[in-house]
Amino acid sequence: MIARSPFQDYRARAFYMVTITAYERRPHFAVCKNNRSTLTPDGWLVYSHWQRIAQDYPQIAVSTLCIMPDHLHGILYVTERMEKPVGVAIRAFKSQCTSAFRQKYGKPTFTLWNPGYNDRCVWRRGTLPAFTHYIMDNPRRYCLKKAHPDLFRSVANIKHPSIPSGQCWDGYGNRFLLDRPEKRAIRVSRKATPIEITTLRDEVIVEATQGVVMVSPFISPGERDIAKAILAAPVGDVILIKPDDFPPFFKPQGHYFDLCVQGRLLILSSNSLRLNVNKGSNALTRDTCLAMNTACSQIVRAV
Repeated sequence: MIARSPFQDYRARAFYMVTITAYERRPHFAVCKNNRSTLTPDGWLVYSHWQRIAQDYPQIAVSTLCIMPDHLHGILYVTERMEKPVGVAIRAFKSQCTSAFRQKYGKPTFTLWNPGYNDRCVWRRGTLPAFTHYIMDNPRRYCLKKAHPDLFRSVANIKHPSIPSGQCWDGYGNRFLLDRPEKRAIRVSRKATPIEITTLRDEVIVEATQGVVMVSPFISPGERDIAKAILAAPVGDVILIKPDDFPPFFKPQGHYFDLCVQGRLLILSSNSLRLNVNKGSNALTRDTCLAMNTACSQIVRAV
Protein backbone atom coordinates (compact mmCIF):
# COMPACT_ATOMS: atom_id res chain seq x y z
CA MET A 1 0.00 0.00 0.00
CA ILE A 2 1.27 3.47 -0.88
CA ALA A 3 0.10 6.33 1.30
CA ARG A 4 0.28 9.34 -0.98
CA SER A 5 -0.54 12.97 -0.23
CA PRO A 6 -2.33 14.57 -3.20
CA PHE A 7 -1.00 17.99 -2.15
CA GLN A 8 2.70 17.10 -1.87
CA ASP A 9 5.22 17.76 -4.62
CA TYR A 10 7.46 14.71 -4.31
CA ARG A 11 10.17 16.35 -6.41
CA ALA A 12 10.57 19.18 -3.91
CA ARG A 13 13.38 19.71 -1.41
CA ALA A 14 12.20 18.11 1.85
CA PHE A 15 12.69 15.30 4.35
CA TYR A 16 10.63 12.17 3.72
CA MET A 17 10.02 9.40 6.25
CA VAL A 18 9.62 6.08 4.46
CA THR A 19 8.26 2.80 5.83
CA ILE A 20 8.69 -0.44 3.88
CA THR A 21 7.48 -3.84 5.10
CA ALA A 22 8.79 -7.31 4.32
CA TYR A 23 6.58 -9.68 2.36
CA GLU A 24 4.07 -11.29 4.73
CA ARG A 25 5.97 -9.48 7.53
CA ARG A 26 8.64 -12.19 7.54
CA PRO A 27 11.44 -11.35 10.03
CA HIS A 28 14.40 -11.41 7.64
CA PHE A 29 16.36 -8.40 8.71
CA ALA A 30 17.05 -8.22 12.43
CA VAL A 31 16.57 -9.61 15.92
CA CYS A 32 15.16 -7.31 18.59
CA LYS A 33 16.29 -7.87 22.17
CA ASN A 34 16.97 -5.62 25.17
CA ASN A 35 15.48 -2.65 23.29
CA ARG A 36 18.02 -3.01 20.47
CA SER A 37 17.74 -4.16 16.88
CA THR A 38 20.67 -6.35 15.79
CA LEU A 39 20.94 -6.82 12.03
CA THR A 40 21.16 -10.23 10.43
CA PRO A 41 23.30 -10.70 7.28
CA ASP A 42 20.10 -10.06 5.30
CA GLY A 43 19.59 -6.86 7.27
CA TRP A 44 23.10 -5.67 6.45
CA LEU A 45 22.40 -6.38 2.78
CA VAL A 46 19.36 -4.11 2.95
CA TYR A 47 21.42 -1.51 4.83
CA SER A 48 24.08 -1.44 2.10
CA HIS A 49 21.48 -0.86 -0.61
CA TRP A 50 19.87 1.92 1.43
CA GLN A 51 23.23 3.71 1.58
CA ARG A 52 23.52 3.25 -2.18
CA ILE A 53 20.53 5.56 -2.74
CA ALA A 54 22.76 8.60 -2.19
CA GLN A 55 25.24 7.30 -4.77
CA ASP A 56 22.60 6.62 -7.41
CA TYR A 57 20.67 9.83 -6.74
CA PRO A 58 23.03 12.72 -5.82
CA GLN A 59 20.09 14.97 -4.94
CA ILE A 60 19.14 12.61 -2.09
CA ALA A 61 20.96 12.28 1.24
CA VAL A 62 20.23 9.27 3.42
CA SER A 63 19.45 10.21 7.00
CA THR A 64 18.09 8.21 9.93
CA LEU A 65 17.51 4.49 9.31
CA CYS A 66 16.12 1.83 11.64
CA ILE A 67 15.88 -1.72 10.29
CA MET A 68 13.51 -3.93 12.23
CA PRO A 69 12.89 -7.70 11.87
CA ASP A 70 10.08 -7.31 9.34
CA HIS A 71 10.19 -3.68 8.21
CA LEU A 72 12.28 -0.56 8.04
CA HIS A 73 11.84 3.14 8.74
CA GLY A 74 14.14 5.60 7.05
CA ILE A 75 14.39 9.31 6.38
CA LEU A 76 15.55 10.59 3.01
CA TYR A 77 16.52 14.23 2.46
CA VAL A 78 15.96 15.63 -1.01
CA THR A 79 18.56 18.40 -1.03
CA GLU A 80 17.49 20.03 -4.29
CA ARG A 81 14.56 19.77 -6.64
CA MET A 82 14.58 16.53 -8.63
CA GLU A 83 13.40 15.86 -12.16
CA LYS A 84 11.53 12.76 -10.99
CA PRO A 85 9.65 12.10 -7.71
CA VAL A 86 11.52 10.64 -4.75
CA GLY A 87 9.39 7.52 -5.17
CA VAL A 88 11.51 6.55 -8.17
CA ALA A 89 14.52 6.16 -5.87
CA ILE A 90 12.49 4.21 -3.31
CA ARG A 91 11.20 1.79 -5.92
CA ALA A 92 14.73 1.36 -7.29
CA PHE A 93 15.97 0.56 -3.76
CA LYS A 94 13.30 -2.10 -3.33
CA SER A 95 14.05 -3.60 -6.73
CA GLN A 96 17.80 -3.71 -6.10
CA CYS A 97 17.28 -5.41 -2.74
CA THR A 98 14.98 -7.99 -4.31
CA SER A 99 17.54 -8.75 -7.04
CA ALA A 100 20.29 -9.14 -4.44
CA PHE A 101 18.19 -11.56 -2.37
CA ARG A 102 17.24 -13.60 -5.42
CA GLN A 103 20.88 -13.91 -6.35
CA LYS A 104 21.93 -14.71 -2.77
CA TYR A 105 19.39 -17.49 -2.31
CA GLY A 106 19.26 -18.70 -5.91
CA LYS A 107 15.51 -18.11 -6.10
CA PRO A 108 14.55 -16.09 -9.19
CA THR A 109 10.96 -15.63 -7.96
CA PHE A 110 11.84 -14.68 -4.36
CA THR A 111 9.49 -11.99 -3.02
CA LEU A 112 11.15 -9.69 -0.48
CA TRP A 113 8.75 -6.78 0.04
CA ASN A 114 5.07 -6.17 0.39
CA PRO A 115 3.71 -4.03 -2.46
CA GLY A 116 4.22 -0.29 -2.20
CA TYR A 117 5.44 1.70 0.76
CA ASN A 118 4.29 4.39 3.15
CA ASP A 119 5.75 7.89 3.12
CA ARG A 120 5.37 11.00 5.21
CA CYS A 121 6.73 14.39 4.21
CA VAL A 122 8.42 16.04 7.19
CA TRP A 123 7.87 19.67 6.35
CA ARG A 124 6.63 21.36 9.54
CA ARG A 125 9.32 23.30 11.35
CA GLY A 126 10.64 21.46 14.40
CA THR A 127 9.05 18.08 13.59
CA LEU A 128 12.15 16.33 12.25
CA PRO A 129 13.52 15.54 15.76
CA ALA A 130 10.17 14.00 16.67
CA PHE A 131 10.20 11.76 13.59
CA THR A 132 13.82 10.81 14.26
CA HIS A 133 12.99 9.89 17.86
CA TYR A 134 10.00 7.85 16.69
CA ILE A 135 12.19 5.86 14.30
CA MET A 136 15.00 5.22 16.76
CA ASP A 137 12.53 4.26 19.50
CA ASN A 138 11.17 1.42 17.37
CA PRO A 139 13.25 -1.37 18.96
CA ARG A 140 12.04 -0.44 22.45
CA ARG A 141 8.40 -0.43 21.36
CA TYR A 142 8.88 -3.69 19.47
CA CYS A 143 10.31 -5.41 22.56
CA LEU A 144 7.49 -4.08 24.73
CA LYS A 145 4.88 -5.39 22.32
CA LYS A 146 6.51 -8.82 22.36
CA ALA A 147 6.65 -8.79 26.17
CA HIS A 148 2.97 -7.74 26.54
CA PRO A 149 1.16 -9.23 23.53
CA ASP A 150 -2.30 -9.17 25.13
CA LEU A 151 -2.12 -5.38 25.45
CA PHE A 152 -1.26 -4.87 21.79
CA ARG A 153 -3.93 -6.57 19.79
CA SER A 154 -7.39 -5.60 18.66
CA VAL A 155 -10.39 -7.71 19.62
CA ALA A 156 -13.56 -7.63 17.56
CA ASN A 157 -17.11 -7.69 18.90
CA ILE A 158 -16.33 -7.26 22.60
CA LYS A 159 -18.99 -8.55 24.96
CA HIS A 160 -19.23 -6.79 28.33
CA PRO A 161 -22.03 -5.35 30.50
CA SER A 162 -20.47 -1.88 30.19
CA ILE A 163 -20.58 -1.96 26.38
CA PRO A 164 -23.71 -0.37 24.88
CA SER A 165 -25.99 -3.12 23.59
CA GLY A 166 -27.17 -3.40 20.03
CA GLN A 167 -23.81 -2.29 18.61
CA CYS A 168 -20.65 -4.07 17.51
CA TRP A 169 -17.69 -2.75 19.50
CA ASP A 170 -14.01 -3.45 18.85
CA GLY A 171 -11.27 -2.81 21.36
CA TYR A 172 -7.50 -2.49 21.69
CA GLY A 173 -5.61 -2.53 24.98
CA ASN A 174 -6.48 -3.49 28.54
CA ARG A 175 -10.08 -4.74 28.39
CA PHE A 176 -10.10 -5.29 32.17
CA LEU A 177 -10.58 -1.54 32.56
CA LEU A 178 -14.24 -2.18 31.70
CA ASP A 179 -14.53 -4.13 34.97
CA ARG A 180 -13.60 -1.14 37.10
CA PRO A 181 -16.49 -0.12 39.35
CA GLU A 182 -15.90 3.62 38.97
CA LYS A 183 -15.75 5.39 35.63
CA ARG A 184 -16.19 9.03 34.70
CA ALA A 185 -17.10 10.50 31.33
CA ILE A 186 -14.95 13.49 30.44
CA ARG A 187 -16.68 16.11 28.34
CA VAL A 188 -15.39 19.67 28.13
CA SER A 189 -17.12 22.36 26.09
CA ARG A 190 -15.02 24.27 23.61
CA LYS A 191 -16.38 27.39 25.32
CA ALA A 192 -14.92 26.38 28.71
CA THR A 193 -12.64 29.00 30.25
CA PRO A 194 -9.02 28.24 31.19
CA ILE A 195 -9.98 28.40 34.86
CA GLU A 196 -12.82 25.91 34.35
CA ILE A 197 -10.50 23.54 32.48
CA THR A 198 -7.79 23.80 35.15
CA THR A 199 -10.30 23.15 37.95
CA LEU A 200 -11.71 20.10 36.16
CA ARG A 201 -8.24 18.81 35.29
CA ASP A 202 -7.11 18.94 38.91
CA GLU A 203 -10.31 17.19 40.01
CA VAL A 204 -9.89 14.47 37.40
CA ILE A 205 -6.26 13.80 38.39
CA VAL A 206 -7.28 13.31 42.01
CA GLU A 207 -10.03 10.87 41.01
CA ALA A 208 -7.68 9.06 38.63
CA THR A 209 -5.24 8.40 41.48
CA GLN A 210 -8.14 6.84 43.38
CA GLY A 211 -8.81 4.31 40.61
CA VAL A 212 -11.53 6.07 38.62
CA VAL A 213 -11.27 5.28 34.89
CA MET A 214 -11.69 8.32 32.63
CA VAL A 215 -13.80 7.73 29.50
CA SER A 216 -13.70 10.20 26.64
CA PRO A 217 -12.89 10.74 22.95
CA PHE A 218 -10.61 13.60 24.13
CA ILE A 219 -11.54 15.82 21.20
CA SER A 220 -11.94 19.38 22.48
CA PRO A 221 -8.92 21.42 23.64
CA GLY A 222 -10.03 21.06 27.24
CA GLU A 223 -10.38 17.30 26.93
CA ARG A 224 -6.95 17.05 25.33
CA ASP A 225 -5.48 19.12 28.15
CA ILE A 226 -6.89 16.65 30.66
CA ALA A 227 -5.60 13.72 28.60
CA LYS A 228 -2.08 15.20 28.64
CA ALA A 229 -2.26 15.54 32.41
CA ILE A 230 -3.26 11.89 32.81
CA LEU A 231 -0.55 10.77 30.40
CA ALA A 232 2.05 12.65 32.41
CA ALA A 233 0.86 11.28 35.76
CA PRO A 234 2.32 8.07 37.23
CA VAL A 235 -1.16 6.58 37.68
CA GLY A 236 -4.51 7.00 35.99
CA ASP A 237 -6.42 4.87 33.49
CA VAL A 238 -8.19 5.86 30.28
CA ILE A 239 -10.84 4.42 27.99
CA LEU A 240 -10.48 6.30 24.71
CA ILE A 241 -13.37 6.31 22.24
CA LYS A 242 -12.10 6.17 18.66
CA PRO A 243 -14.27 7.29 15.72
CA ASP A 244 -12.76 4.97 13.11
CA ASP A 245 -11.68 1.34 12.90
CA PHE A 246 -8.42 -0.44 13.73
CA PRO A 247 -6.37 -0.86 10.54
CA PRO A 248 -3.90 -3.74 10.16
CA PHE A 249 -0.83 -3.36 12.40
CA PHE A 250 -2.52 -0.57 14.36
CA LYS A 251 -0.72 0.63 17.47
CA PRO A 252 -1.20 3.67 19.72
CA GLN A 253 1.04 6.62 19.02
CA GLY A 254 3.25 8.71 21.29
CA HIS A 255 2.52 8.66 25.01
CA TYR A 256 -0.54 6.48 24.42
CA PHE A 257 1.83 3.65 23.48
CA ASP A 258 3.52 3.80 26.88
CA LEU A 259 0.13 4.05 28.56
CA CYS A 260 -0.86 0.86 26.76
CA VAL A 261 2.31 -0.91 27.95
CA GLN A 262 1.41 -0.01 31.52
CA GLY A 263 -2.06 -1.51 31.10
CA ARG A 264 -3.64 1.91 31.59
CA LEU A 265 -5.34 2.26 28.21
CA LEU A 266 -8.29 0.74 26.36
CA ILE A 267 -9.33 2.09 22.95
CA LEU A 268 -12.89 1.37 21.80
CA SER A 269 -14.64 1.87 18.49
CA SER A 270 -18.04 0.78 17.21
CA ASN A 271 -19.60 0.27 13.81
CA SER A 272 -22.19 2.93 14.59
CA LEU A 273 -19.47 5.53 15.14
CA ARG A 274 -17.72 4.58 11.92
CA LEU A 275 -20.93 5.13 9.97
CA ASN A 276 -20.89 8.74 11.14
CA VAL A 277 -17.32 9.45 10.07
CA ASN A 278 -17.07 11.90 7.19
CA LYS A 279 -15.50 9.68 4.53
CA GLY A 280 -12.47 11.14 2.78
CA SER A 281 -11.97 13.82 5.41
CA ASN A 282 -9.95 14.00 8.61
CA ALA A 283 -12.55 16.33 10.12
CA LEU A 284 -15.05 14.89 12.59
CA THR A 285 -18.68 15.69 12.02
CA ARG A 286 -20.87 17.05 14.80
CA ASP A 287 -22.94 13.85 14.68
CA THR A 288 -19.80 11.76 15.24
CA CYS A 289 -18.75 13.85 18.24
CA LEU A 290 -22.24 13.60 19.75
CA ALA A 291 -22.29 9.83 19.16
CA MET A 292 -18.92 9.40 20.90
CA ASN A 293 -19.99 11.45 23.90
CA THR A 294 -23.23 9.47 24.12
CA ALA A 295 -21.22 6.24 24.06
CA CYS A 296 -19.03 7.52 26.91
CA SER A 297 -22.10 8.25 29.02
CA GLN A 298 -23.55 4.81 28.29
CA ILE A 299 -20.30 3.07 29.30
CA VAL A 300 -20.17 5.01 32.55
CA ARG A 301 -23.83 4.45 33.44
CA ALA A 302 -23.56 0.72 32.79
CA VAL A 303 -21.35 0.16 35.85
